[in-house]
Amino acid sequence: MNNRPHFVGTSNKGFSLLELLLVLVIVMLLFGAAVFEYSSMGRGASLSEGANRLESLFRFARSESERSSKRVRIRFGPIESQAGDFTAPDNSTNTVEIASTEESYPVVEWEPNPVEMPGQFKPLANSASFTEGINDLVKIESIQLSGLDAQMARINTKTDSSGEAPTDNSLEQMENTLPILNFFPDGSCDSARIQLADLNPENLNKSIVELMGYTGTVKHQLIKILPEQITGPGTNEVAEAEASLGQAEPAP
Repeated sequence: MNNRPHFVGTSNKGFSLLELLLVLVIVMLLFGAAVFEYSSMGRGASLSEGANRLESLFRFARSESERSSKRVRIRFGPIESQAGDFTAPDNSTNTVEIASTEESYPVVEWEPNPVEMPGQFKPLANSASFTEGINDLVKIESIQLSGLDAQMARINTKTDSSGEAPTDNSLEQMENTLPILNFFPDGSCDSARIQLADLNPENLNKSIVELMGYTGTVKHQLIKILPEQITGPGTNEVAEAEASLGQAEPAP
C-alpha cells in the first residue's frame, strides 16, 4: 500500500525532444551571430589601426619640422636620381640621392642644411617607431594632392626639366608614382588625400586620410563600401564624400 502523499498539480514529466532541439537551434543561432560580429570587427580593426598610425606619422613629421626649423618629407616609394645635379631643388621626385632597394616605406627624411646643400635629405632619427607596421596593416592605394599643391603638380608634369613634353611612358610612370609629402617649419604641409585599403580582401571598406596644407592638421574618415558599389576590377578610387572629413552628414 502506497502511503506517500500525492500533491495535486505535480508532474514528473521532463523536457520533450522537440523542446530540446528548439533550445539547441536558438543557442547555435546566437553563437553564429556572435562569431560573425567578432569576425567583422576583426576585419575592420586593421584598417582603423593603419589609419591611426598614418595619422600619427604625419603629426610626428609636422612636429619634427617645427622643432628643427627644417623641411621634413615623407615618401612612399623609391625616387629617381639625377647624378651630378647637386643644385637642383627638391620640388619633385628628382634627387641626387640614390634610394636603397632595401628600404621599407614610408620613409621620413629631413633637410639638414638647406643653405649649403639644398635638396639633400637624410633619414630622420626616431622615425622607425612611427613607420613600422603600417604596410602590415593597410595598403596605400593612392595619394592625391589637393588645392594649390595639386595645381603645381599638374604644371610640373606638363613639361620635364628640359622643357619638352613628356612621352606616354613618362606620363604612365608619373601616375604610378606616389607623390612626396613635405612638411614645413611654419607648421604647414602639402595638402593631400590618402586612400587606404585593408590587406584583407574580404573587407571592402576604405579609409581616407586628409592633410590640411595651411594648418598642417590631419583627419581620417572610414568609407563603407558594399559589394554592389564596386564598378570594375580596376577601380581603386573612392568617390568624393558628400560630407567633409571630420563632420557628420546632415540629418534627413
